Amino acid sequence: MHRLSRLSLVALLSVLFLLGCKADIVETSIKTKHLQEALAGEEVTVTFEAEFSMMAEYDDETKTQINAIEKIVENYVSLEEFDVTQGDYGLNIEIEGEIPLVYSPNGDVSGSTKSPWALVISDNTDGGSLSGYPYKLTVATTPRFSAFEGELQNVNFMLSPDEFQPMRIKLKNSGDDVLRIFTGSVDVDGESKVVYETEVSKKITLTMKDGVYEKTSQVIYFSIQ
Repeated sequence: MHRLSRLSLVALLSVLFLLGCKADIVETSIKTKHLQEALAGEEVTVTFEAEFSMMAEYDDETKTQINAIEKIVENYVSLEEFDVTQGDYGLNIEIEGEIPLVYSPNGDVSGSTKSPWALVISDNTDGGSLSGYPYKLTVATTPRFSAFEGELQNVNFMLSPDEFQPMRIKLKNSGDDVLRIFTGSVDVDGESKVVYETEVSKKITLTMKDGVYEKTSQVIYFSIQ
């Protein structure tokens, strides 16, 4: 395996957008204290890890386009660590960074973040059987996504980041909070559930990918006390 330089790693992130690549999985961990802090109006970010497998060559043509879009990507995406290896059949990429966790009663996050994606807490107005859950957590693009996409397409009209990503969300009770959740189309610790409702006393892993999530965002209804 050949480990690429840091400069190449930043460039390879840009390749992901160049090829419209969807991650194998994006994993994030959210503690109940993060939810409480966001609901209190504090600025909160949580870490994410993304894994990519790409059939791509890091050739001269790719480098030329990367040089043009590298600065654009760095202006929007908060990244901390990269681990990229080149094998016989392409690239294996692991990325660690931060994504904002934002509370907006109506789900509007205009002007609240530079990131194209955010974890958005909003008030639940769906009612019915979900009325016992005052909030919902959504993995969503922000208004900055359009600007981000537009700047990339000014470089090359084929540049198009994927709006919907497969997610693995780890929820952890970090104190004496009472956290209840309701969601659907989810794998819970490896077991598939059409609908799922539970109290998170310690921690739980929710994998939400493929199927409906090819065209829609992940949503988790919750109450916390």
